[in-house]
Amino acid sequence: MARGELIRKLFLSHQQGNDSEFRAIALEIIAEEQQKNNRQLAKDRLRILENDPHNSTFSKVSNDLGSLQKDKERQTLLVEVRHPDRTFSDILLKRESKHLLERIIEEYRKSDILRSHGLVPKTKLLFCGPPGCGKTLCADVLSCELGLPLLYTRFDAIVSSYLGETAANLRKLFEYASNGRWVVLFDEFDAIGKARDDADEHGEIKRVINSFLQLLDNFHAPSILLAATNHEHLLDPALWRRFDEIIVFPKPSIQEIRTLLKMKLKNFPHKGFIIKTQAARLKGMSHAEIEWICFDAIKKCILDDINEVDSKTFDLKQAVHKNRL
Repeated sequence: MARGELIRKLFLSHQQGNDSEFRAIALEIIAEEQQKNNRQLAKDRLRILENDPHNSTFSKVSNDLGSLQKDKERQTLLVEVRHPDRTFSDILLKRESKHLLERIIEEYRKSDILRSHGLVPKTKLLFCGPPGCGKTLCADVLSCELGLPLLYTRFDAIVSSYLGETAANLRKLFEYASNGRWVVLFDEFDAIGKARDDADEHGEIKRVINSFLQLLDNFHAPSILLAATNHEHLLDPALWRRFDEIIVFPKPSIQEIRTLLKMKLKNFPHKGFIIKTQAARLKGMSHAEIEWICFDAIKKCILDDINEVDSKTFDLKQAVHKNRL
């Protein structure tokens, strides 16, 4: 549709008080800006749309944690609200995974259009893979790209020693999340998602999983729900079917390590640093481990008044990292 006609329809929908159509057209305009690579402009407009107090009641809850009840046992909040500022330029993803995530973002932005055709966007995602390979960072990226706050669940507060209280805490959390637009992250998801036939687990965890399955099935809020785990083999089989997409975050390949080194060292001189050689030595490490070595090498150079990262400094920091393990 021509830009002028989109603007005309936007004004007409506002005049007629048609909030659903107004939002759908506004999201289409924002998507156009994204396609033109006007990402900052698109992000700014999306934040305005999501936080417009006249748009819906959803935005009112995003800054009001007072409405969320606390864990009875420790009196701690069940979630944290975060506002990440990480974008796709901050993360190294497999090409297929990035394309899939971009599609999920597009579906979310055009969800009203999809629903008008009897279709629903993909909103429930499972991230799995070794620790330090970008699962939590990717949740930050989705939150930032969509202009939505990140609702980070705190399993240290949700899991209770009181009989029945863990399931009750989950209900409170889902009720709170249903009144807003979020990226909801269940990190370390295996803490409550373990297989119900696990002989080492007691009856309480089985009741918790049953409750979670019911809550997940009945969660239809305009949000993206993410679950992340380092131990996907522990998850109950019934959970896998509840997610629209499963994205695996493996350790980086040699080529990806080279790209990662260039990303992390781009703001500090490293002319004498042979990336191809160093990448081979880092094979088998996670993204987070490689990032730690890069940043610690840069810090040492700055503190020792060295003008650039060289192989000697980098090798030293790699050895320090191995001794930490």
